[in-house]
Amino acid sequence: MADLKYEILEKFGVLSTSKSGWNLELNFVQWGEAKPKFDLRSWSADHSKMGKGLTLTHDDLVNLNKLTEQILAFEQGGQGQVNSGTNPPVETSQSPEVDDDNEFGVLRRL
Repeated sequence: MADLKYEILEKFGVLSTSKSGWNLELNFVQWGEAKPKFDLRSWSADHSKMGKGLTLTHDDLVNLNKLTEQILAFEQGGQGQVNSGTNPPVETSQSPEVDDDNEFGVLRRL
């Protein structure tokens, strides 16, 4: 298998650190010769190893931010719905419910 070429252009922050010392990070990464993208994944402390992750375009990140704001407002008893129709790429046929048994304490879809 060929070595994966990447360059971390900007480090935005660490979301969490696992017991093994790996960090879940949001970075701006260029993979090979492709256009750089926002990248959310686990990294070893020295960035020599990485876990599976998720890459996002700027538009994806903006939509994720809108959804996150809606979810947090809903969880804090705010007005409105989680999916108010302001984010066309996200479709749901049912309303979300808070799942008290969910280990993350977040919404789940029925």
